[in-house]
Amino acid sequence: MKFPALIVLSFLALSIVTINPAERFPDYVPWLVPILAPEKIAGPVTHVRDGDTIDVGGHAIRFGSLDCAELDTPAGQRAKTEMQRLVEGAYLVCRTDGRRSHDRWIGSCNLPDGRDLAGIMITRNICRRYW
Repeated sequence: MKFPALIVLSFLALSIVTINPAERFPDYVPWLVPILAPEKIAGPVTHVRDGDTIDVGGHAIRFGSLDCAELDTPAGQRAKTEMQRLVEGAYLVCRTDGRRSHDRWIGSCNLPDGRDLAGIMITRNICRRYW
């Protein structure tokens, strides 16, 4: 019995390391986000760059689980407009794990009511989940 349990635990550990469910599925495993993405950035939204990148408290946050169309397309403009509507006047709490992409932190952000922003964009079929 010990061998199958070891295989299952090894598989789960490998999945967490390679897939990073807190980044890819923050809307499904919100309890994992503070564990796997311990750095917290909180503040008002100061700028919406596009559908999957916003500035919070002076820090650029790129949603790790979100893939939106490029800004120079109609779908990209729609994504930016929807993100602006969602975060207008909001104070967000974002979590990152210290990784960066260019000048942006990779992470996830929640609205004051606790909803994950990337999850909302995916559920509304505005953007896709980034795999």
